[in-house]
Amino acid sequence: MNDLRRKLILVGGMAAIPMATGCFTSALVQDATTPDRTVYAETVSSILVSGDGKALVVVGEKYHYIFDAPETVKATLQSDFRKIVEVGFDRFVVDTSQRITGTYRLRIDKNAPAEQKEKALAAGFKALPTGELVASGSVTGQRYAANGIQPTDASQKLQKEYQVSIAEEKALGAKPAKLLLTPITIAVDGVLFLAAIPLLALVAFASQR
Repeated sequence: MNDLRRKLILVGGMAAIPMATGCFTSALVQDATTPDRTVYAETVSSILVSGDGKALVVVGEKYHYIFDAPETVKATLQSDFRKIVEVGFDRFVVDTSQRITGTYRLRIDKNAPAEQKEKALAAGFKALPTGELVASGSVTGQRYAANGIQPTDASQKLQKEYQVSIAEEKALGAKPAKLLLTPITIAVDGVLFLAAIPLLALVAFASQR
């Protein structure tokens, strides 16, 4: 287990893309609610990635969200420039089958070292006229009931919890698909696993805007 713990890496030095919270978030949730959908605020405590780079796991207070990790995210996780990358998520929508889609955006500051920026460009980042490097795309996955499972190991937690607004489509004339319990489990020492497989080489990205 100690070997596993060493493989669970928190990018503590990664900058966070700030997001609005408090009254603004509450107003956003209220304004975005329509007859065919509701919008709720999810409190996110961890954003994790499996060691094989296949799964991107967002641990929320109410739900767990498990996405297929995009290729650019995989390349970033395997790089030595990951510590200077900012990450943000947006436009989450859950359909009646509990499938969730959203968008992600990775950003590297214009003042980052030239060597790191060169590696990021090779990994798929694009240069903006401002000198910043960005990579963006969509993610698709599944929503699960959190079942009270939350990270207790500090290495798997974000430095700060964030709120994310998520739109949930309503089932019209039919029952929505059953919400399954999370496949994530927690070991005695507080380390999270995905199903029966340990989350190796785990990296927690720090934030949502």
